Amino acid sequence: MRRGYTLIEIIITVAITGILSVGMFKAFEAITLRSEKAKILATLSIDSQSALDQISILLYNRLPTSVEGCTLSGGCVPLDQSTDKTILTWYGLASESYKAGDYSAFVDMNRSDYATKTLYTPNTDLSAVLVTEQNKWGNLFTIGDMGLIFSSSFDQGDNYTYTIANNALNTITITNPQSDMNISEKYNLVDSAYAVARKAEVASCANIPSGLDDNALLLFYDYRPWKGENYCANAKVSILAIQVNAFRAQTINGTIRLSLDMNRTVRGGNPVRLSKQKVVF
Repeated sequence: MRRGYTLIEIIITVAITGILSVGMFKAFEAITLRSEKAKILATLSIDSQSALDQISILLYNRLPTSVEGCTLSGGCVPLDQSTDKTILTWYGLASESYKAGDYSAFVDMNRSDYATKTLYTPNTDLSAVLVTEQNKWGNLFTIGDMGLIFSSSFDQGDNYTYTIANNALNTITITNPQSDMNISEKYNLVDSAYAVARKAEVASCANIPSGLDDNALLLFYDYRPWKGENYCANAKVSILAIQVNAFRAQTINGTIRLSLDMNRTVRGGNPVRLSKQKVVF
């Protein structure tokens, strides 16, 4: 009767066990890596969707003619003419949070005083407008912080922004009239401008928080170009997303299409990439 194993048998057993262990380890590593990639992909999907949703909500209340594509040093052009522009800017309509009766957005041309640039606009109460604006932007906000833009059909216009003064009920007085000012029956009130860009595209802006990676996607807000302010010096800044490799905006058939590319490196240097688009009407 055999009472033990030969050396050859032991060596073979150890070798087979080692081979099986290596195979099991690699299989476990692959499963772990796939699980990690799935988690990162889900995170990127949520982060990108959240960023695009925030931008689209703000864009929904935009002044249509104010949407532009810009570069930090190359100026801005209307988005439908934009090529190789890395910064998206626009004016936000103040009407997004007003109650009916705060302002009508229409001028009674017959009852307005053109000599003093005082517009008669029925069903307009700038005192109520100011309350709403201060709830939105803070108590330091004044009526003079707002801008007025005359527009024609489908909100098209010359995009020249006038500052206004608080006056009697149903009137708005323009404080910076032009000699050739073209008053039309319809107007829009704007209370802030917005800009979206990756930190890499606006790295020289003084108002960007320190320590941010170049791939951070930033929202600039609460600045007013009609008062000489700009996003690079006067705006407040918040982070929409991180690890954004590219951000693009273009107009297609009258809509704005936003595109976002993100990636994140997992263990072993393997990147997980995600691209997402959203259309804003």
